[in-house]
Amino acid sequence: MHLFKYFASLTAFLILSINTINAQSISKQDTSGKPSFKLQLDYLSNYVYNGRADSVKAPYQITTATVNFGNGIYANFIANYLLTPNDKRFDFFQLDVGYEYKLGQNITGEIYGSKYFYSNQSNLLNGDITSDFGATLNYDLGFLQFNNTLDLFFSGKSDFQFMPGIEKSFEFGETNSKWEITPGIYSVFSSLNYYESTLTRRLNALKNQKNNPAAANVQSATTITDKGIKLLDMECSLPISYQKGAWSIILTPTLAIPFHPIHTTTVNSTTLPNGSSSSNTFDSTPYSEKNLGNQFYFQIGLNYKF
Repeated sequence: MHLFKYFASLTAFLILSINTINAQSISKQDTSGKPSFKLQLDYLSNYVYNGRADSVKAPYQITTATVNFGNGIYANFIANYLLTPNDKRFDFFQLDVGYEYKLGQNITGEIYGSKYFYSNQSNLLNGDITSDFGATLNYDLGFLQFNNTLDLFFSGKSDFQFMPGIEKSFEFGETNSKWEITPGIYSVFSSLNYYESTLTRRLNALKNQKNNPAAANVQSATTITDKGIKLLDMECSLPISYQKGAWSIILTPTLAIPFHPIHTTTVNSTTLPNGSSSSNTFDSTPYSEKNLGNQFYFQIGLNYKF
């Protein structure tokens, strides 16, 4: 029922956005195309978010089902299966609904919304983000393409994220049998409310695993010491794809270079069974943030378009 309400609200948002675009005389990418369906299977070597990764490597098998309605509107359903030894499970699911547009010959983009569903055991750094509304605006100069992505993420508090980048595509071969290489460089600017809420949730889960009424109750609250929108990482990627008829295979190696260590302060509040309470404050900045390192990972996928 909640999923239906969310989907209905998201659809209404997209219809309103599409009407606004049409009112501004923005042409769609394809108004005469037929509906199509695509199924894609991917392997992700490690989950990296804004240049950060967990100390335990988290590879995923990702299954994506995409419906493109031929008028610019599409929907994705994504299932992410964690492959960590002794901890294998469906870790989170993602539902996307979007609209692709085109303005003239050089400007393209999307308007989209996403909803995330996590396993109770999920330990993702961005695992408190419940939904996302965003848009892309891409300008093709011919010799180079400028891409811009804006996202508004929702968790306990909302987060703003901006991802500008440049890329260039090179194609080889024929229409039904071709190679494509697209080197690109992107940077990620984001606020950090998601980071605060995730660390707070993790600490409280560890401290109160045992529900013992006779024991002291300990609650933690983590805050970022330097708030605001920060440059969190730069990403250099080199997607390589081969298409043969309805089949495609894609390899995307990526190097993420993190910036601006995220420093945090945590307050532990202890309440004893007799009602007395105390608190202590300490620097809870993780070792990984104090010693930021580059992250290399890759994703390889096979898809078929019906």
